[in-house]
Amino acid sequence: MSDSKIRRKFKSLSVTLSTTTAGSTTLRWDDVAGGTLLMGTVATNATSIQLWASDSTAGAFGRLYDSAGSVADITLAASTTEARVYALPDAAYGVGALKLVAGQAAGTAATCIVTLKT
Repeated sequence: MSDSKIRRKFKSLSVTLSTTTAGSTTLRWDDVAGGTLLMGTVATNATSIQLWASDSTAGAFGRLYDSAGSVADITLAASTTEARVYALPDAAYGVGALKLVAGQAAGTAATCIVTLKT
C-alpha cells in the first residue's frame, strides 16, 4: 500500500489596503481554510491591519473579533526593508467575505498579496 499524498491548494491575490472598508479589496472567504498576508517593503506609521468580515461579498461588513472578545487585527512590525508574511487569524475561518483595512493613513506597503489556503 502506498502512502497517501495530501495536497493543499493555494491561490494568491493582489490586494489594495485602504483606511476604509470601501477602498479595500473584498476577499471571498467562504471556500477558504486560512491564509497569509505578504507585505512588501514597509515604510509606515501604521501599527495594524484590521479585519472586517461579512456573510457575503455584498453584505454589511463589521469588525472581526476573536472568541475572547478582542479585535482580530494583525499587528505589524516596524518599518522594514524586508518583505514580511503575516498569518491571517483563525477568527476569520467561517466568514463569507473579508476585508483588510490599514489601521492608519500612512502608506502601508508597495505590494500586498494574500495567499489563501483552500
